[in-house]
Amino acid sequence: MADRVPSVALEAVLKPSCDLPEDMPKIKGYDFNQGVDLQAVLKSYITTGFQASSLGLAIEEINLMIEKRLEPVEEGEGTEGKESDEHRSQSGCTIFLGYTSNLISSGVRESIRYLVEHKMVDVVVTTAGGIEEDFIKCLAHTYLGEFSLPGKELRMRGINRIGNLLVPNDNYCKFEDWLMPILDQMLLEQKTEGTRWTPSKMIHRLGKEINNPDSVYYWAYKNNIPVFSPALTDGSLGDMLYFHSYKNPGLVLDIVEDIRRINSQAVFAKRTGMIILGAGLVKHHICNANLMRNGADHAVFVNTGQEFDGSDSGARPDEAVSWGKIKMDAKPVKVYAEASLVFPLIVAQTFALHADKLTAGEKTD
Repeated sequence: MADRVPSVALEAVLKPSCDLPEDMPKIKGYDFNQGVDLQAVLKSYITTGFQASSLGLAIEEINLMIEKRLEPVEEGEGTEGKESDEHRSQSGCTIFLGYTSNLISSGVRESIRYLVEHKMVDVVVTTAGGIEEDFIKCLAHTYLGEFSLPGKELRMRGINRIGNLLVPNDNYCKFEDWLMPILDQMLLEQKTEGTRWTPSKMIHRLGKEINNPDSVYYWAYKNNIPVFSPALTDGSLGDMLYFHSYKNPGLVLDIVEDIRRINSQAVFAKRTGMIILGAGLVKHHICNANLMRNGADHAVFVNTGQEFDGSDSGARPDEAVSWGKIKMDAKPVKVYAEASLVFPLIVAQTFALHADKLTAGEKTD
């Protein structure tokens, strides 16, 4: 009796398992005995497990968006109604790209600029910081520092910290010098020509004025890609608009026209795909536009948010399905990761990989 294993332990440890489906993916990572093949490494992510597999699924979902995007749209397809042609996508899948301002402050800006430069996305949504930091970088540099640098010391030196990025306050002074004459001209056109400014029209104008190919919004202007920022006053741009309202009062930005415009981009599309980096306003603004068409066909979220606090920022895609923001038969993916780590890898395995097809017929100046 003393040598006999207790039956309860045997039953617990050696419990028989059921057969899993034969076609179920088997876990296998990359074997570096094959040498270093970065594309093969990324392909292996889907069978690696954990967030590597989520990244692999996100790559597959975005490649599906691209495949659908390349399908031609027949005359009248997905364009019912009386909205103007600017709301009507000529691609089989209208891709909405959203990102938070910190990503423009970081080197992810160059990946985003690449997509806009080559017209690989159709609609952009970001925050005020995601607009102004792009223009500020055209005027002066952002530097690499450390997360641990003390705020009090930095403030005394006139240095602003964004995570481990450092932005001299002089950069914002240069931004003010550049922006104020443009705001004066916009106000003059409002008064003399009846121009009704919206955040997206203002961003379009600033993209024209910066006239710098390093800028995301220069290319958005050149390629007529609408950029929406419903909280445009929540940043340095808002500071400058505040100062301008004293120096030369009267400039008006209409957000109602913009909400109709972004919603129409979704409503009159044949299919839609959402790629959202980070969360908060940009995530909800894109999702809510897609609610107007009873949900996006494709969705990829990349953020570190958790759902336990009930915020939309951390909500998994399935919550958006419950609201009608993602279609019930869609296969959305959330990657729990910080976007600067993974988005350049995603671009490498999706848009850049298919650049020849996506840019076929692209005009060059």
